[in-house]
Amino acid sequence: MQITELSRELASRETAGDYLTVIAGVRERLSADPAAFKDPWIKGWVGRRWRDLFLQEAVKDPDAVEYASKPPLLAPVPLPSFLKNSNPRRAIAERFLKDAPASEWQTEMPAAQYDSIDNTTLILCGGLLTGLLHADAHSFPVEADKLYRERGWRTLRADVHPMRSCQANEADIEAAFRGEGLDAQMKPIVDPVPPDKVFMLGYSKGAPDILSFLVHHPEYQKQIKGVFTWGGAMGGSYTADGVYEQIKNLPTEGSFEYISTLLAVITGTMLSKAGLRRFDEYDIKGAMNDLRTEVRERFNAEHAEYLDSLGIPFFALTGATTPLEVPSIQFMDAVRLSAFDANNDMQLTQKQAILPIGMNAHVAMAHAHHWDIAYAPFPVAMRVAIPNLEHRWPRFAALVASWELLAELGLID
Repeated sequence: MQITELSRELASRETAGDYLTVIAGVRERLSADPAAFKDPWIKGWVGRRWRDLFLQEAVKDPDAVEYASKPPLLAPVPLPSFLKNSNPRRAIAERFLKDAPASEWQTEMPAAQYDSIDNTTLILCGGLLTGLLHADAHSFPVEADKLYRERGWRTLRADVHPMRSCQANEADIEAAFRGEGLDAQMKPIVDPVPPDKVFMLGYSKGAPDILSFLVHHPEYQKQIKGVFTWGGAMGGSYTADGVYEQIKNLPTEGSFEYISTLLAVITGTMLSKAGLRRFDEYDIKGAMNDLRTEVRERFNAEHAEYLDSLGIPFFALTGATTPLEVPSIQFMDAVRLSAFDANNDMQLTQKQAILPIGMNAHVAMAHAHHWDIAYAPFPVAMRVAIPNLEHRWPRFAALVASWELLAELGLID
């Protein structure tokens, strides 16, 4: 890793194990100049620190520890303790993080260094098909509410449409800045309260929705203290390329049953009518076109310099899985993507999930598939018919790590 004059002293302090000095030093440099985030060592530290905070929180989850401590093929089976990994931090790292070096679970850093978080709201932008795989198929349906109940950290869900273009969904994101949308429990907000400071998290197509919003709505940039892209389709999706080719010449208007049949080429299964809303706003071709690799790569080429100049740090969490670990209805997609990248998440390659600008840090490659990093376990009836919908990845720990990292960096309070 390149060590510059800006970060030379910090790197030596990390080597010496003086983590409190490193934490304070990184915060001071970012406060003096947000562009310091582009420094290669600082971006590397941000990733290491996020993963450490993730491990600190995940080891508190007995279900995650129990699952991670067993050999993968025996994870669902009760085992005696002598057959389990006795080090929870190691077990979590080796099961839920892809290719994390042993030094990361061996090194225990201090707890997150911040006073309190009272003035910040997370604006969450969900992905394609939000609420349609089943009624509760929203990003972090349990975890966001738990964060609010236990810590008072507010999540406001931008009510981004599950199936229309990125530019059309800008209106839904703008409404979130007025306090409108859905609350942590996915219920419509009755008495909107505009947020003060915000950071944003875009899952899947929600990430390019956010990028489109940033480009076309500069008036909100000072409010935004950071952006997490969570399995974000910044570089498009080869799967979307194929889907668009199949539907581009077909009529995409009609009954929900017809639309569900059409979209089965994406999901491998029929959609749930229980989550159906705003049916008259559906624009399937617009949504799939905006996820094509050619479209997203052109957008990035046109706007990368501008996005890099905003002083807003981006944090990328990506997923990596294997065809045998994904839901059976997504098996062939994972196989096809493996020809491009063995570390795909069943819908995106690593390259497609990382925004190619200097202000972006890759915080972790989760050992999880695309749905696992955001969705709670699917209903039992679906899990009986389709394997690998248990979604055991520690999403609550990941959200906590994200909030705490931003607070420690001095970006939110």
